[in-house]
Amino acid sequence: MQKILEIKRLTKHYGRIKAVHNLTLEVEKGQVFGILGPNGSGKTTTLSIIMGVVHQQSGSFSWFGNSKSDSGWKRDVGSLIEVPNFYPYLSLFNNLKIVAGIKELPVADIDRVLKITNLYSRKHSSYSTLSLGMKQRLAMASVLLGDPEVMVLDEPTNGLDPEGIAEVRNIISGEAQKGKTVILASHILAEVEKVCTHVAVLKGGELLATGRVDQLLGGDQVFLISAPDIKRLEEPLIRAGLLKSSEMKGDDLLITCDPSTSSAELNKFAFDNGIVLSKILPVKKSLESQFLELVK
Repeated sequence: MQKILEIKRLTKHYGRIKAVHNLTLEVEKGQVFGILGPNGSGKTTTLSIIMGVVHQQSGSFSWFGNSKSDSGWKRDVGSLIEVPNFYPYLSLFNNLKIVAGIKELPVADIDRVLKITNLYSRKHSSYSTLSLGMKQRLAMASVLLGDPEVMVLDEPTNGLDPEGIAEVRNIISGEAQKGKTVILASHILAEVEKVCTHVAVLKGGELLATGRVDQLLGGDQVFLISAPDIKRLEEPLIRAGLLKSSEMKGDDLLITCDPSTSSAELNKFAFDNGIVLSKILPVKKSLESQFLELVK
């Protein structure tokens, strides 16, 4: 797999504050890579460094294996680190025309990105007439100008309502399906889980965990089970080495088992021990729950 971004021991301190400390990451072609962390974890600083907005104190990063010049990789990476400064009295088309001129990109590409972001019908509307969701989609359109190989997005759904969040998510998913690489920082974990293939979790500027989303959510099996006198099942499960932890949830029992435990095996085990389960529901671990475990 082609390596798109490589970060090695990246460090940036502001006095005693470790914005980023000894960070090492790799992003490969076609990944939708989420950078997660609480406020002050170093997400925005990391993105600002790799886009050349902020200079690191030590460490290094390289785009496309250093196979492209500075001007080359910057043309192939579209970024949204801060809210773009659009002119409220200009139309969407004319605002993007200014962006295209600054980036030395063809004006002919404007209609394409307006169609991708579902803003083509408003191309002659003034920016001031847009809803917040539309303004964010216009920002995404500016990122897509020139059809870059990579998108770098800092909190792309920040402040949006559910409809606006869904619109931005669809744009990201659509570009990912074209084989584009997306790197995004976000605190909306449910959205990250929907669009990202890989994640890195930061805290205090340091890396806590990284990997595929499905691998990060893997591990122990969790079931919600119910039966008359369900507590009687705990001791046999413990003796058999199947139970790691348990917690009563009303009349149900939430149990954590070995990763290899299946619902069929659990059901048979209960029956063999004289208990007929009336409910056995696998509980999917969420990215949010895993994230909270990592950063607590």
